[in-house]
Amino acid sequence: MSLAGAGKREPVSRLTAGRPLSLILRLSASLQQSDVAYCHWKSNAALARSLLGDNDLDLLVRRSDSGRFHELLSALGFVRTYRPGDTPAVIESFYGLDAEAERLVHVHAHYQLVLGDDRTKNYRLPIEEAYIRSATAVDVLRLPAPEFEIVVFVIRMTLKYCTWDEVLWNALRGRRAGPSRSERHEFDYLIALADADRVVSVLAEHLPYVERRLFAECIEVLQSDVSVGRRVSAARRLEIALQPYARRSRRADRALRITRRIEVAAVRRTGRAPRNRLAAGGAIVGVMGGDGSGKTTALAAVETLLGSELDVRVMHLGKPRWSATTYAARAILKVIGLTADGLERRGRLAPARRLARLVSSYRPLVWLLCTARDRHHAYRRAHRFAASGGLVLCDRYPHPRLASMEAPLIASRVDDRRDGRLLKAMIRREQKYHRSIAAPELLVVLRLDPEIAVSRKHEERPESVRTRGAEIWNIDWRAAGAHVIDASQPREAVARELRTLVWSTISWRARR
Repeated sequence: MSLAGAGKREPVSRLTAGRPLSLILRLSASLQQSDVAYCHWKSNAALARSLLGDNDLDLLVRRSDSGRFHELLSALGFVRTYRPGDTPAVIESFYGLDAEAERLVHVHAHYQLVLGDDRTKNYRLPIEEAYIRSATAVDVLRLPAPEFEIVVFVIRMTLKYCTWDEVLWNALRGRRAGPSRSERHEFDYLIALADADRVVSVLAEHLPYVERRLFAECIEVLQSDVSVGRRVSAARRLEIALQPYARRSRRADRALRITRRIEVAAVRRTGRAPRNRLAAGGAIVGVMGGDGSGKTTALAAVETLLGSELDVRVMHLGKPRWSATTYAARAILKVIGLTADGLERRGRLAPARRLARLVSSYRPLVWLLCTARDRHHAYRRAHRFAASGGLVLCDRYPHPRLASMEAPLIASRVDDRRDGRLLKAMIRREQKYHRSIAAPELLVVLRLDPEIAVSRKHEERPESVRTRGAEIWNIDWRAAGAHVIDASQPREAVARELRTLVWSTISWRARR
């Protein structure tokens, strides 16, 4: 077994190019004060990057401490997420927002040492207690003994890269299956730290079913450029040795690995891969503001940060996506207008004028009704997405206090003398569509002086910008339960404040 000998871990503070994120430092302090038994169980060669938020934090936590661990994370503003059909129940994913660094911190909480192919995680090593007990504090986090770490690393890499289906899959793509550059660096790092005699003791005491000769073979296939046959043979023998601790048989696991590879390849070609959703349920965030208040810029900043990890959608409820009905209504009105023009060209003026008056009278009203209907359907899609754990950011949001934007408008556009049944039905229908839109979980108003809005929106008519801005400006939004942001600040400050409000809302909902 070619291990270099017992080295010494460098304090993490010497390895980081910058100061660890404040949220991670608070997490470390909370773990220490709460006496939760844990360790950062893998990828410790790159721990410096994890402390800066560039990598996940992979914490192995004693199962009996999971309740206190959840409470601790919740108090720090972390939220639990899930990805349907991806990870087993013994692994949980949490995200927290470091507002100071404007970065998300991803914590993977493991309650069992579950290894294997990334797509199935079929094998459990029942050595969690001993693994955690071997850990010592190295500045910021507790790290396991290198001898435990290299044993788990070698088994993990062999199961991950040396099975025949993994070798074949990579060969079909013109690549050689094997650890990545960062994983090879981690291997060399652990080889330099681990003591060979202690590694033998760990195997004998805690993993006696993994024979010393088999483990040495696994190290050799990872270290050397051996034949494909030897690599596959080592993985097969290791899988057989671990069968008592497998979640499914070797044959079933191989079939599942192949199926999931095909599914992942199909998703990459046909659409966006699934992202993390909020386990406690998602949220709808409505953002309101007049022209020039920076709604679009602020929402884009929130989507960029949170959407890098979470399933986030931006919807425009002011100008919702047209439905098939809207396209059809628009086409029908267009046909009627063209018919009127044709009658006029043929000298049939009376019918032409009647059709022209009909189009002129009803086109804006039909358009308002179609917009209300599309707004209702967009909200319904948003609600379903949020109910399944997604985060919806709505650019403009209907509200009862509004009178000229995102509100029922047909009644105000109809002459009092026009008292037909059709018009009354249209008014009732538009109002019904708007009543179906409930208040969002978070309503944010970007409040901006109308004169500042006029100075920002040079491309639009000042009267129009001033009128729309004045409606938002003159309402007491705090009394209406909204959070108000001063939109006269620099746009980066507005985006930062909105980001903090959004995260506070979803973390508060997770604690309920």
